[in-house]
Amino acid sequence: MIRRLRGASDGLAFRFGVMLAAALLPLGLISVSQTAVVVEKSRRNAEANLLAMTAAAAGGEEGLLRNAFGAAQAISSFVPLIRDDPALCTSVLKNYLDTSSTYSFAGFINSDGIVECSSSPQQLNLSGNKLYLTMKEDPRPRVTMSASGSVSGVPVIVVSIPIINNGEFIGHVSVSLPHGHLHSRDNDVKKDSPLDLVLFNDTGEILSASGGMNGVEVRLPAGRPLQKFIGKPQQSFTGITRMAEERVFAVVPVVPGLIYALGSWPSKVNSITAGAIRLAIPLLFPVLMWLASLAVAYVAVERLVIRPTRNLRARMLMFMRSRAIQAPRQDMITPKELREIDETWHRLAVSVLRDEAELEDMIHDKTVLLKEVHHRVKNNLQLIASILNMKIRKSTNDDARVALRDVQGRVMSLATVHRNLYETSLQGRVQADELVKAIVDRVVSAGSLPESRIKIRQSADRVILYPDQAVPLSLAVSEAASNALKYIGKPANGGQPWLEVTLRETEDANAVLRVANSLGERVTEASASADSGGLGSQLIAAFVAQLEGTMDVTEDTEMFVLEINFPIAEFKEK
Repeated sequence: MIRRLRGASDGLAFRFGVMLAAALLPLGLISVSQTAVVVEKSRRNAEANLLAMTAAAAGGEEGLLRNAFGAAQAISSFVPLIRDDPALCTSVLKNYLDTSSTYSFAGFINSDGIVECSSSPQQLNLSGNKLYLTMKEDPRPRVTMSASGSVSGVPVIVVSIPIINNGEFIGHVSVSLPHGHLHSRDNDVKKDSPLDLVLFNDTGEILSASGGMNGVEVRLPAGRPLQKFIGKPQQSFTGITRMAEERVFAVVPVVPGLIYALGSWPSKVNSITAGAIRLAIPLLFPVLMWLASLAVAYVAVERLVIRPTRNLRARMLMFMRSRAIQAPRQDMITPKELREIDETWHRLAVSVLRDEAELEDMIHDKTVLLKEVHHRVKNNLQLIASILNMKIRKSTNDDARVALRDVQGRVMSLATVHRNLYETSLQGRVQADELVKAIVDRVVSAGSLPESRIKIRQSADRVILYPDQAVPLSLAVSEAASNALKYIGKPANGGQPWLEVTLRETEDANAVLRVANSLGERVTEASASADSGGLGSQLIAAFVAQLEGTMDVTEDTEMFVLEINFPIAEFKEK
């Protein structure tokens, strides 16, 4: 009774935990959703603040660059009027730079790349300069960065304005601003601010960086080329730098269409996380209640479902590995349905063991019977071979003895096949490599004379065949080996007579039997008189046809080769 009450209480706790979890799940989802909204709002506020900070930080650079554009435009307005007087033009430009300590160079470069007049007395030829070539090809206002100025030799920002007269490009005015003047003016951003400011032009070229030009590329947003921001209004986003650092980025136009500022701020200093935590504290209570209900439900499921299922699985694994059956546990806490499943599996396992035992007995009986049949056939064939041997000894006619010996060899080949069938563990299949070796050894021992000293070479892959193919193959091997021994001869070079038999399996599931022997002077006169009029070749051709294969014969003055290629039959379950 106590066990039933405990089982009932556990079932009630489980159901209560599940219902509580289901009831609090929407509340938890709402809490998570609102937290995500708050975090997203904080992120947007941080991005908006970064836009303002970037615009403020770029204010000084914006003033410098706009003044540089104004100076270049002013120079481009009066240079065409005095370009014919180089001395006057140079004096005017030099006096202009002397009154302003902001610029390091101002000059007019004509359409041929020659500096006609400038603030420097040097005569310069910029026809090979990249900026000149770009301006000549596409004359429009430009801002570029030069790591080494042509006159000052220090890094400068070059502001260029083309001069067009009646639709014809006659040259351009360039004003150089020392690179060190940028990021040096006072602005609304504190000196210890983690803001990183980068200026770039309309081609994506970086002009300056508050954190220094060294390694500036790795501080840029990954997957967003600077050219994508050209011609677009100010924007902010959160991204990853090329150093895999998460930062908040803001892009503001300094000179729209020409110069833009990219500001970035480490996301960890945005106080988004801290604000999200403060806003999420009131939501912890329902989340904790939801987690507690899940814990109760998990404990109930663990005791009522998972533990019994795990025990059943362990018993199944034990049965699978060792065929041992463990009796089911009668635990009242376990639900009735799982207990019934356990008992059903127990009965199933007992039934499987019983059926397997009966099946093994049947297979054993059939195997013993099959081996006995093969053994009796082999014995009968050996009896026939013995009778033939008696006939051979009593026969006085040499031709009759040769014919009887051929018949005896074929009978012994069949006996060898049946011996392999009842001795093998392959259940009705024959290992062809062992079969071929046994037949060749028998033919050699029965047909070669001790004084002949024939060298035998054998090699075979492991090929499995069925009796339908093993029998004609064994007869073909016997005939081929017998014919080879009949016509074997000593090589012309005086070497030892040889016989080579190989069996190999090809990649296309075929088998190739190769029987080769040396040719030359016949070993003995007895072998020379053993010609049977081509009966052996006809038998071999018939056996090849039974194998559904092909036969290829090659012969020269030194050797005779017989090759039989046939497909290996696939085993099919019946």
